Amino acid sequence: MTEKKKEKVKCVCHTSWSLKAISFHSAVKGRLITLSEDGRQVTRDVSSFCHGLTFSGRQVKIEEKVCLRVEQSVGRWHGALRVGFAHVAPDQTTLPPFAIPDLTNSPLYAAVVVPVNTCRPGSDIQFWLKKNGCLRVQSSDGRTQSVPTALNVKWPIWAIIDVYGQTTMVTMLGSKKKCFIFTRRSCPALTHIKYTEDQDIQQTKKQLSMPEQANLRKVHLVNTEHEGQNCEECVVCYGDAENTRLSCGHKCVCTPCAMKVYMTFGTCPLCRKRLDFVQPYGN
Repeated sequence: MTEKKKEKVKCVCHTSWSLKAISFHSAVKGRLITLSEDGRQVTRDVSSFCHGLTFSGRQVKIEEKVCLRVEQSVGRWHGALRVGFAHVAPDQTTLPPFAIPDLTNSPLYAAVVVPVNTCRPGSDIQFWLKKNGCLRVQSSDGRTQSVPTALNVKWPIWAIIDVYGQTTMVTMLGSKKKCFIFTRRSCPALTHIKYTEDQDIQQTKKQLSMPEQANLRKVHLVNTEHEGQNCEECVVCYGDAENTRLSCGHKCVCTPCAMKVYMTFGTCPLCRKRLDFVQPYGN
């Protein structure tokens, strides 16, 4: 019996210098939020000014600018869009009504208020986390604001978009990251195809030397042999696999729980030694 090959999703325009397509998280969103345009647009019901929290569907990089466009707004509420970043994965976040102050009371989250006058329909906004940990927001008229945060630039981050107050509809335009001699941009979200692992290997082999091809096949065989074996569970949430090393040497927690333990308690959940750092080492 032939084993069915595992299918993956790959963007047809993806290149080594482009960023992965970015959209809103399809499962984690405020109770008044509706997604459209294949996850690239969110709309908040105007029955309330809150419950409009959304997140990026993938992790973002340091200095990667998330680009948004305000599509609709109403004048019946005070305040407007809030944007920021989170260390905790969206699917492990309990959604409150507000990003500020409900999420930002924790040092694992940071967000800023975008001024109402820069959130008119048709306005473009981009925001990013700088290498020094500052959260910077830039509007289409060139005005910027920069706010220091307690976020650790070595940890994973997800974008926060709180469709709050007067802002009722936002489109994710994509993202970009400036490098030394060019700017990397995210792929369009609607250009994806399915492919199998074997197809991926064949495509990669075309660009490799013979020794590199042999090594790639060995790695693929090892991964196939271990496929299906369960990793150890996180001792905190018992839901995800452990993938983070603590400074005491223990590897017993997932990345989100490691960050919570480090920021909240500062000690290892097993040996109770004081933690100097946590280091993710795998997925």
